[in-house]
Amino acid sequence: MIKVNKNTVTFSRKTWDELKEDNYFSELIEAIEDREELLKAIEETEYFVDFDEYDKERRAKMNV
Repeated sequence: MIKVNKNTVTFSRKTWDELKEDNYFSELIEAIEDREELLKAIEETEYFVDFDEYDKERRAKMNV
C-alpha cells in the first residue's frame, strides 16, 4: 500500500520489501536507503574535511 499526501509518501513495509526484491526497483530502494544514511551521517557530523586539503596533508605525510 502506498499513501500520497501533500508533503509525504508512505509505503507499507510489505510494499517496501516487495519493491526491494524486484530487480527493476531494487536499485532505487537501495539509493533511497543510502540517501537516508548519508543525511543521517551529515546531521551527526560536527565538521567536514575539505578533500583537497585532506589529500594535500596526506601527500605531505607520505613524502616525509
